Amino acid sequence: MSSRANKKVNPIERVLNLLTLLSRADAPMTREQIVAAMARGESPYPTDEDPQRQLFTSDKNVITRDLGIPVRTVAGVGDEAGQTRYYIREEDMCVPDLALTDDELSILSLALESLHLAVPQAGEALMKFDGRLGSSPLAMNIGLPLVVVRMSEAAKQRRVVRVVHAGRPIDIEPIRVVFDKGTWYVVAYHRSDKKTCAWRSSQLTDEHEILDCEPILGRRRLSDRELRRLLHAAEQDEFVATVRVDALGASLSWWDRRVIETEPLVDGGLRISVAVDDRARFRGWLLGLGTHAVVEGPTDLRDHVVSWLDAAALDIDVVPTPPTRPPSPSTRPGPRPLGERLQRLISILPWLRNTTSTPVAELAGRLGVSVEMLLKDLEAASMCGVPPYTSDALFDFWVEGDMVHFCGDGSPTGRFRRSRSLMTRSVRLTPRQATALSLGLASMAVALDETQRTTGPFASLTRKVEEALGEIPVEIRLDEAPLMAEMNDVVREHREIAVTYVNGEDEISERVLHPRLVFVDKGETYLMADDVSATPIEIDRVFRMDRILDTTTTGVVFDHRPVEWSGWGFRGEAVEAVLYIAPGNGWLVDRSTLKACVVNDDDSMFVWVDVVSRTWLAKLLARCGHPSCVVSPDRLRDATPAWARTVRAQYDA
Repeated sequence: MSSRANKKVNPIERVLNLLTLLSRADAPMTREQIVAAMARGESPYPTDEDPQRQLFTSDKNVITRDLGIPVRTVAGVGDEAGQTRYYIREEDMCVPDLALTDDELSILSLALESLHLAVPQAGEALMKFDGRLGSSPLAMNIGLPLVVVRMSEAAKQRRVVRVVHAGRPIDIEPIRVVFDKGTWYVVAYHRSDKKTCAWRSSQLTDEHEILDCEPILGRRRLSDRELRRLLHAAEQDEFVATVRVDALGASLSWWDRRVIETEPLVDGGLRISVAVDDRARFRGWLLGLGTHAVVEGPTDLRDHVVSWLDAAALDIDVVPTPPTRPPSPSTRPGPRPLGERLQRLISILPWLRNTTSTPVAELAGRLGVSVEMLLKDLEAASMCGVPPYTSDALFDFWVEGDMVHFCGDGSPTGRFRRSRSLMTRSVRLTPRQATALSLGLASMAVALDETQRTTGPFASLTRKVEEALGEIPVEIRLDEAPLMAEMNDVVREHREIAVTYVNGEDEISERVLHPRLVFVDKGETYLMADDVSATPIEIDRVFRMDRILDTTTTGVVFDHRPVEWSGWGFRGEAVEAVLYIAPGNGWLVDRSTLKACVVNDDDSMFVWVDVVSRTWLAKLLARCGHPSCVVSPDRLRDATPAWARTVRAQYDA
């Protein structure tokens, strides 16, 4: 026993064995009983008292902290008086049965599948509800920062937390977390200032402290108007702007929800009334229309836009010197933290009982982990179970080649093993998995119309989730995402569409498309489709949905072919550029795909980006404002001033 107890043990095996032992034991066990039982297997505790106690305490904390499963204690009696006995209750360990219908399970599967590339915990949550692995017509490239997970849990539990903002601690009562146009915000009641505020998630530290005090603010849902003001520091007095747009501008603004009234003009354009609740957002929208729009009033707004364009049209006399480019962010090599690996494993184990054979590569892809790492963890778990750790007391699966198989009574694989059913019910959701579930449902809501959101299986699924797991304090806002519900429908039903499309260079074309996928990246919505009107046919083209001017279905139904969006590729030559960005443009980090970024002390930035379109570059720097400019290469430096002068000239016409 001594040599076995002091050998090097795989920690994932030891914690999984401890979890299984405490959850399957007939009665609470003392630490001595636990150590004696586990000494019969391949993951014993040390025999020396101090390291044994420390390791047991560490493993118990992993189960409680990382898996969210409480390890309960009871005081011993009789001969064991003074000793602590440990146990895990099944109701504490297992995910509640939601009694989902087939339609509800299908929607839940699609909602979580839409996130699996960006949020691996969505795949883990899907397995815990016996969801169906497959393809979704929607893909959401929305990261899930740790602070968002923690603030979401605090909002759900109505906790008061202390976090650090701008170098000082603040006490807040989180209300909800909101993803708006590519940026995560935490909306919370600020106890010292006695008002509700919103902070970008990147402004708050991951670490927080739960305070033992009652919340001041009761539960309530914020209106859209309140949220807009909080997220964008909008002016208290909303107003309506008058904008003249030409025929192309009219088409581009056709789907925009901010347009509240239109007046046809004799030249084919429109005079439109636009609801303004934030000057900066309005200015960004107007600059996006470029030479196709001129603001007419109010006068102070027109003067503001003209001054902005005058500044953008100036040539930069002295170009700032950039620092050394930092290395591009990379995935950390080596094994992941123990808690993360265990969360993934205990999501897989009960799910395997409902499958026969599954390709390891498919499983790894759904969980966002390498095949090598998944195989390593599965092989470790295959040696885990309960005493006496013989073949009939281990977990019921085996790995062969590139497949993982379930073993047990009646297994079609030909392998038979008496099963002790070590983990038949799915283990409760971890905070990351619960937030991923909320995020999946919030994402799905964006792609549905009002009737689909409020009636039928989606509404009943949301109600069941909130009744069992608490409210969903996560919201996805894509205010300028046109055609989401319509395009989601044609992708799901494999219907061919004819569209009028304008690209980034304002070139208009007629196309016939086979829609394959709707995806959201950095807060913008896109359609991936096969352009069957091109010669030859262009596969997996990407179109910005706000640049689809018109769309109709042709009546043709095409064959389904699942696709995944795996990142940006450029059609044409991409030039790496170094840009200097004026202070106050922190949104750029969330909204743009940057190859590298350095934030200066005054909040200005140097960013490294790939540029394909001069027009895109000009609009970006004009939106960021003077003295934002191109640092290199020199040949792109005049793009923004030249474009701004062209747009500014319209105001003198």
